This record gives sequence, structure tokens and C-alpha cells, in this order.
Amino acid sequence: MVVNRKVTGTATSMTMGLLIAGAMSLAVTIAGAGVCGYLISKEILTENAIGYCVMIIILLSAATGSAVAVNRIKRRRVFVCGISGLIYFVTLLSMTALFFGGQYQGIGVSGLLVAAGSGAVAILGLRREKAQHKRRRKLTNR
Repeated sequence: MVVNRKVTGTATSMTMGLLIAGAMSLAVTIAGAGVCGYLISKEILTENAIGYCVMIIILLSAATGSAVAVNRIKRRRVFVCGISGLIYFVTLLSMTALFFGGQYQGIGVSGLLVAAGSGAVAILGLRREKAQHKRRRKLTNR
């Protein structure tokens, strides 16, 4: 089998990939909060379940943002996941300062959940690829 060495150009830059990942994390957070609010207003969930909803939303948002960043950037997986999680955490902190007057409660738990979501994406992608068969390389045109 012959390996084709053409450049496809499907990876985005680090800045653009992280920007898209941050926007995706915020979109998942807003959508999750809407779903959680809807379930509580219809009395499917009790008001005591708000904390668990928030924890699930933060975990899924961090994981989704990191997965989007890794799939867009396509290199330096662990670094990209860490930076993506850091961007999401700083965004959460700035939203707390802006909307809630800086009442920082539960920041440690939020930080651990963001680290767990981003770390899970980083660790899941580190497993070894299956051994590929030797392929003959196609000579480039001169």
C-alpha cells in the first residue's frame, strides 16, 4: 500500500482552536443550565438536585471544550487540554465576578471538576495506536 504525503490542511491554529473550544464550553454550559432549569421547573428534579446538575454541567462542558480543541488543533494533546480547561475555568471566574459581585463559593470544587473533565479527555487520547503495517512511501515530484 502506498502512503500519500499530501498536506490536507485540516488543523486550525492554536489560538483559533482554543477560541472555538472556549465558545463550545460556554454553549454547553448555557444549554445544560437551560435543561436543568427546565427539569426543575417541571418538578422532574427537586431543588436539592441543583448542585449535582451544576457539577455534571461543569464536567461535561470542560470535557466537550477539550475534545473540540484537540480535534481542531490535532497536536500536543495534553497541553491543549490543559489550556482549554484553564480558559474555561478563568471564564467561569470572570462570570462570577461580573454577575455575582465576586462571591467566590465552591471555586475549589469547580476547579477540580474542570481539571477532571479536561484531564479525562487528555488521558483517553494517550493510549497507543495499533501497530500499522509498513507502507511504501510515495516519492514526491521534483
